[in-house]
Amino acid sequence: MNNQQRHLDQPRMPKQRRGIALMLVMVAILVTGAMAVAYFGSRDNSIAISRNVEASTRARVVAESGLDLAVAILQTDADWRTGHVEGVLLSEYAITGGTITLTLMDLDTSFPPTESTMSVQITVLAEVEGLFQVVKANATVIPDNDDFDVDFSEFAIFAQSLIEIDGASSLQLWSASLLALQQQSILLGTLSTSPMSVLINSNNQQVELELYVTEDASSMVTNSDLNVLLMSETPPFPSPPAAPLSGLDLYDDETDHQDTSTHGNGSRHMSSGNSSMDFGFGSGQIDVQSGTYLVDDLELHSGETLAIHGDVIIGITGDLVLRHAAVVLDDDASLTIHVGGNASIVTSYLGNNNQAVQSYMDPNRLQLFGHNDSELVFSGLTTMKGEIYAPESQVELRGMTTICGRIAADEITLRGASRLLYDPMLNNGGFADFQSSLYDDDGALHTELFQLTSLDQSLISSILRSITVLDEGYENQYVNDWLTNPTDRINEVIYFLLVYGVDAHRWEELAHDANLPDDSIYARADDR
Repeated sequence: MNNQQRHLDQPRMPKQRRGIALMLVMVAILVTGAMAVAYFGSRDNSIAISRNVEASTRARVVAESGLDLAVAILQTDADWRTGHVEGVLLSEYAITGGTITLTLMDLDTSFPPTESTMSVQITVLAEVEGLFQVVKANATVIPDNDDFDVDFSEFAIFAQSLIEIDGASSLQLWSASLLALQQQSILLGTLSTSPMSVLINSNNQQVELELYVTEDASSMVTNSDLNVLLMSETPPFPSPPAAPLSGLDLYDDETDHQDTSTHGNGSRHMSSGNSSMDFGFGSGQIDVQSGTYLVDDLELHSGETLAIHGDVIIGITGDLVLRHAAVVLDDDASLTIHVGGNASIVTSYLGNNNQAVQSYMDPNRLQLFGHNDSELVFSGLTTMKGEIYAPESQVELRGMTTICGRIAADEITLRGASRLLYDPMLNNGGFADFQSSLYDDDGALHTELFQLTSLDQSLISSILRSITVLDEGYENQYVNDWLTNPTDRINEVIYFLLVYGVDAHRWEELAHDANLPDDSIYARADDR
């Protein structure tokens, strides 16, 4: 085979296709160009986006600063209740590189604040470079009280002789109170120096307790492993305010003071004067208007309701008996009861119109003062929202009784499944606060306090004036110097955030709805 033949027998190589490489190069150029255009375009937008993000963040900071300013205003004696325009306290007010509009609304009425407003919703609308952020909060103002807290109201229980907590009874913080989340412990106190004066035998105690005793108290004053603190001196335990010696009449002078007849509207009216008041069994409402009343005994039986309108004082020289009855206060009413004898309250209610335990009522609005060496017994399913102050009396809670407030007495006993729900709002600084105005610079009680024999307001005010020193020269010297004499923040303000920046609750609701399948039972229920 010659060379030519061998050449013809070899397989032929495919022809190389020209132009593919050029096409790939062109595609690469196009893709790279598109990416470059997109990149430079994104860089152009990112500047605006970054600017907006920064402005939005600054607006949120401005809104938060506005909330701090609003709280500071509420803490002072500034005229915020009336110095507004339809609730707007500040309009486009410049602050920290932006502006805020501060609006206050009364939480109880949903209208702009008035002179009686104590709880408000704060809305701060902040603007920075055309971007807006909102902060909302609910706030309650607790005004500064110049009165001395000498009634041991900082203690859930204060006893002169004995404290005993047995069975399933308990001391707890009243969760309906605004300060319940801020207070970690409950205070007990006693003037007794004897061993076993404070007996905690309950198997249902879950809150930390602190016990205050005098320096000469026995080292075995309690059978429980409590945190025991010493008071430097034995504080006075004043008697209750004096009971009324006379009472007003709800009727004309010609009306018999003992008239308790039923009127056309089906409600009965309480009369005043030195008479025994037993409304008997049956149902009905006894309406009591503002005033002072004096009776020998007061008894309410099954179905009877004592409706309190306005500020009422009832002096009872004898016994108080409530059996399956109710004492109900209007929202703007107060009731002070002076009991000279014993009290027996069985499965009854004393408090505001909403009888639920979680419905808050200021315990100061219902005060029960026990006079003399008497017994005040609460039993059954009784609920009372108020204060009990009876330095010489024995107070006993039985059954499933609930007291929302505090108790100060000679002897205090909790049995059964009874409970005391302490309201920290009552703590304005007293004998347990060694930094309070009751103590001098050396930590000793002011000697003037030992002049207190009763909770007489005029005497308390007199003592307050005597131990308060006002340096007029110092005040006048620095009246215009905010560096050394800033505005006093005398009021306490408690607030809870509702919205911060955006309405988080609304966003969560929308996200939840978006995640629901269209055919789910929840989606169909929402459609309905």
